[in-house]
Amino acid sequence: MTILISRTDLARNTRKVIDDARRSGPVVVESYGEEQVAVLDIIDYRLLRAAVRFLAGEPSGESFAAPEGLTEGDLEQSIIEAGGDIQAKWDQIVAAHQVNDISLGRAAELLHMNRFELAERYNRLGIPLQLGPSTLEEVWREIEVLRR
Repeated sequence: MTILISRTDLARNTRKVIDDARRSGPVVVESYGEEQVAVLDIIDYRLLRAAVRFLAGEPSGESFAAPEGLTEGDLEQSIIEAGGDIQAKWDQIVAAHQVNDISLGRAAELLHMNRFELAERYNRLGIPLQLGPSTLEEVWREIEVLRR
């Protein structure tokens, strides 16, 4: 749900507006009937940026994680390679989940949230929710990884 407020409301109730954005979704600030700016939760912001980056350059068959999945070390290395930009971690996790390299539960764990919260955010933001292998070949690859 998007909340619409005026610039005056933002100035008078900044703390409440931020709380609303964190709890209820985006808050759009308008002035004289024209939308000016959106305030959104940082997690939504990071997820949206990661999803857009993935979908804009969606590779065919490219893997974003080793067969054993992503580790905290892999993510720290991504941040270092990106010059300290924390968004690199989010980009790698979302991309790995979108190509089924990691499960929704593992993506949530790496993002320090539970899988239900991540699924709710994906749904609310319109990010495709990958809930498992989509082909028989992917099923067999997962079985091979589990056997190791």
